[in-house]
Amino acid sequence: MDDGQWRAPGRDDRAPRAEPYAPAGAPVPVGEPYGGAPAPSPYVTPSSSAFGTSERHRERVLGGAGYDSPAYRNDRVAVTTMVFGVLGVVVPGLCLVAIAFGHLGLHRLRTSYEGGRGLAVAGLALGYAMTAVWTGLFLLFLSARTLI
Repeated sequence: MDDGQWRAPGRDDRAPRAEPYAPAGAPVPVGEPYGGAPAPSPYVTPSSSAFGTSERHRERVLGGAGYDSPAYRNDRVAVTTMVFGVLGVVVPGLCLVAIAFGHLGLHRLRTSYEGGRGLAVAGLALGYAMTAVWTGLFLLFLSARTLI
């Protein structure tokens, strides 16, 4: 733990606790290292946080009087991906835009608390599917045009 992190007054996490966990005046069982209380977990260190947060959201999560979870919203890029994926069914060029925004949205959602991964994946799938359909129709048009 570095000196910049908050510590409870009168507590030094680096040194083991000297007094047992039993109430004052109660006999401490011999042979039990923490006075009958369970030993601390080796997986939790005093400097580890309860949950990981990125620097981008640290102030938003840890800024209030108590811990607060950020609002669960859909990422704008993920919503845009879905819109362009649906519009790509009608307009041929928008499928490629949906693919680009879909990959951008998935990349942004890896390090964000925002939601919308399903929207990004659905828009991306629609973009790829409609690109294949529009390319097939274009090739069919070109082959029919050369036969006539």
